[in-house]
Amino acid sequence: MRTIKELLDVAISIEGELRDAQCKPQLGVSIDFSKGVPTLENGVYRKPSPMLKERFEAFGKWINATHGDWLDTDEMEVFWKEHIADGRLAGISESVKASMENWQDHAASLFARNRVSVFAASDNSYEMICLVWFDSTDEPELWVYDCNGVSRYKDLASYLQAYIDDDMSACSQKWILAEM
Repeated sequence: MRTIKELLDVAISIEGELRDAQCKPQLGVSIDFSKGVPTLENGVYRKPSPMLKERFEAFGKWINATHGDWLDTDEMEVFWKEHIADGRLAGISESVKASMENWQDHAASLFARNRVSVFAASDNSYEMICLVWFDSTDEPELWVYDCNGVSRYKDLASYLQAYIDDDMSACSQKWILAEM
């Protein structure tokens, strides 16, 4: 199995090839994430899992990434604020809040806010990735929202591998009780 760094490198390369010159992926430098990964609950952080640690050590934000912009840990705190000066982050916050309030069975409405982090989101669509933190696992699940609906991945490596393989089978798996 490839490392997270190898999977990230392939995903970044694929995104670079898919996008036109104006929307090329932009990677930010890695920032201090020693406080942990912010959840949707103000002031609550989760310890970075091994895969997330490797991801955050590689780079900070990733603009024009898969499923919106991947947020650095400082940007993940934007959901705690009422007034956001940065236009991109304000748009992301508005988009995420609208999805959370209007998307049936959204992770943020199913779980306590201290169990959900917004990992990636778009300022102009409803694409996003939420991390869902469970007590019995080392890695958070990734719940991915896009035009296919909701897809769940057991960890970051599974998500990246599915992206690289263009495997969209996760969106057809039924896991919501009402859909079974």
